[in-house]
Amino acid sequence: MDFNEAQKQAIEFDKGVCLVLAGPGSGKTAVLTHRIAYLINVKKVNPSRILVITFTKAAAIEMKQRFLALSEKPGEIEKKVGTGSGVTFGTFHAVFFTILKHAYKYSAGNIIKRENQFDFIRSEMNKLELEYDDEKEAVGRVLAEISKVKNEEIDIDEYEAKSCPYQSFRRIYGNYDNMLIKRGLIDFDDMIIQCYDLLLK
Repeated sequence: MDFNEAQKQAIEFDKGVCLVLAGPGSGKTAVLTHRIAYLINVKKVNPSRILVITFTKAAAIEMKQRFLALSEKPGEIEKKVGTGSGVTFGTFHAVFFTILKHAYKYSAGNIIKRENQFDFIRSEMNKLELEYDDEKEAVGRVLAEISKVKNEEIDIDEYEAKSCPYQSFRRIYGNYDNMLIKRGLIDFDDMIIQCYDLLLK
């Protein structure tokens, strides 16, 4: 494959952190997969020390397939995609959860399902007799604000909720948090927060 000068620089850069800005269709995946191969074959980096993180599972799978295609015979790729190439490919949440599994012995059963989140928040809102026109939309807004508070590490006592009265939101937030702890569950926001805290320590 022919690369332009900027792409070659990205593939062969080895002086620290490298930020590559590129638009859709500009060959980002090709550059990254060739960079991985370059690090392994030329710089002799152990594949197990390379971590490739993407936003979506589909992108992670495609990246892994294209990387394996660089060195595998046709027909052999499908057999190896699921078994690992030494390099770790995954989404942010998948990688974070893998770390937490090793640190805290979590399993998939520790992740609260979206429908269970929805049911719990809906129940809490009904207990408070909150009024809304569209139940699904109202519950979704509360869940979005819970996520915002967690991810931005906002003090719940200082947060002015927009989805419902602030006192109601604080109560829902507290009950939701207590429910997760009591049942030994985490949500996707907890994966980020717990992994961040773990790495800081």
